[in-house]
Amino acid sequence: MNCEVGAGFEDNFDELLHGTYRNLGNYDDGFSRGPNADAKNLNRLVNEGKQELYPGCKKFSRLSFIVRLYFLNCAHEITEAAFGELLQLIKEAFPDAHLPSSFNDAKNVIKDLGLHYQKIHACPNDCMLYWLENKNKDACKKCGLSRWISVEKKSTSEDSEKVIRKVPAKVMRYFPLKPRLQRMFISKEYSKLMTWHAVGRKKDGKLRHPADTEAWKIMDRLYPKFTSEYRNISLGISVDGFSPYRSMNLSHSTWPIVLINYNIPPWLSMKPENLILSTLIPGTNDPGNNIYVYMKPLIRDLKDLWNVGLETYDVMADQNFRMHASVLWTISDFPGYAMLSGWSTKGKLACPICHFETSSMYLKHSRKVCYMNHIKFLDPNHKWRMDKKRFNREVEMGDCLAPLSGREIEELLCDYENNFGKKKKKQKDKTGSPFKKKSIFFELPYWSENLLRHNLDVIHIEKNICDIILGTLLNIGGKMKDHVSAHYDL
Repeated sequence: MNCEVGAGFEDNFDELLHGTYRNLGNYDDGFSRGPNADAKNLNRLVNEGKQELYPGCKKFSRLSFIVRLYFLNCAHEITEAAFGELLQLIKEAFPDAHLPSSFNDAKNVIKDLGLHYQKIHACPNDCMLYWLENKNKDACKKCGLSRWISVEKKSTSEDSEKVIRKVPAKVMRYFPLKPRLQRMFISKEYSKLMTWHAVGRKKDGKLRHPADTEAWKIMDRLYPKFTSEYRNISLGISVDGFSPYRSMNLSHSTWPIVLINYNIPPWLSMKPENLILSTLIPGTNDPGNNIYVYMKPLIRDLKDLWNVGLETYDVMADQNFRMHASVLWTISDFPGYAMLSGWSTKGKLACPICHFETSSMYLKHSRKVCYMNHIKFLDPNHKWRMDKKRFNREVEMGDCLAPLSGREIEELLCDYENNFGKKKKKQKDKTGSPFKKKSIFFELPYWSENLLRHNLDVIHIEKNICDIILGTLLNIGGKMKDHVSAHYDL
């Protein structure tokens, strides 16, 4: 991990940090000092991995070479049998090379380091996961669709019979969160950075870090026990889709769920090596409202990390402590906002901030909804409020409403039952609101108290607005908004 020091580090960070760890040394929560069993095992594996690939080799360690081979295996879809034979060939050519003897042995080296993932089968209609109590089922308990599909196995012999084997119809990948958070305290440099948000940042009233925001400060006041342990981790969750085949024409969309670590400095938290990949959701299109089905393993781990915690060894303090973690907010584009929050971002009440008082108007000729009365967000005495000519020929006397709080949303949806899957019965809306589901994040005990639960990624908004402005100014076909229907609506 890249732990270089950037702008914003206090000059006396090391002194403050050592003072913090001196205090921790006198703190006893029932855990022993020195590495626990997990830390000892990891250190042993790392030390074994650092040994030379062969005597005198300076370019590769045993671990780096195995990781490189495993990467090539994944990138070029090499079969397990071919990978094993390749290992045998290398060992024959270089008898002194310290390499595993088979594909499974090489895979276990990586798995033991906590870099593995879990394959969890899912219903192709996104109804459920074959997980926990549903692990051994062969068909979806909701839509009845089979868990398996039949695939013809390729045969090298022309005369042999065709072999049909069953494979899962849909598979998601979940990367366990707990061991990855534990690993952050094994390295001295990284363990030191894990307290930067509390000890190292400048506290001059300026907004430099999420810890300077009102949302973070409210959580600090509501949960002082969590805040008092500087090594507890605050996370953000980001979701978006992409085409893994680099083509927008293919009907395939993979949705990664990524976690951001806010304990470390901001110039490090957004580097690729510090982003925490949690889940990979495959499919022919986006999961939509059914994304919560795939988030259940992550939410379960987050609940455990808040309620129970996890015994973790901190190498800087040479001490075991109980680590807890919380989620501050989510980050997404506007369609992703609807998927994560449950509030529909389409139609007359598309704005989650104005909620039931959204000022909208249907454009008859353009056949779309537009949103008006933005002047109500200005100061009550602003001159534009009285300007009829340049706006909608009305005096704006209204005020902007406060967004719905987590408590209000929870009360509004207290009797709401989520109904996932593509083949589902329409549920009657008893709330009179655009909510399409109850957020799975409300299973987290603290979520209803979060001031800012969902954020919009400003990059998407800037790009879309820029495209529209440039398309209109330059009269680009298909991208301009100054068309005949718009004139009729005006």
